[in-house]
Amino acid sequence: MTYPFRRGDVYLIQFPLPDQPGKTITKYAMNLQEGKIIAQSPTMVCVMITTFKSADRGRLYPTDVVLNPAESGTKYGAKVICNQIHTVTKTMIVDFKYHLSPETMREIDERLLLGVGIVRIEDLEAAS
Repeated sequence: MTYPFRRGDVYLIQFPLPDQPGKTITKYAMNLQEGKIIAQSPTMVCVMITTFKSADRGRLYPTDVVLNPAESGTKYGAKVICNQIHTVTKTMIVDFKYHLSPETMREIDERLLLGVGIVRIEDLEAAS
């Protein structure tokens, strides 16, 4: 399958388990790239999305972005984990699921700055 690979697209992928070589699990992944860089590459740089199993969202980190049920297409919502960036091969993609809103993408961009260490959380806490 060929996809347009827009930044903010969410795909269902077969994600390889780092501690169990050869095994995969089905996960949601949000594409971080767009344009020639991904069009000509066999890989995609992404962050994972984890769905909430109940109304209890569990522990949220400052680098997480919460998706409401309507945007995530789930019963309880989901979270984008912006402190773990992954590179996966496009052959791992199972299906396109949805595209995130511009507002959500702005929030993800802010959390990515924290998640990859461009902005330190300590600096934000000290400024407030």
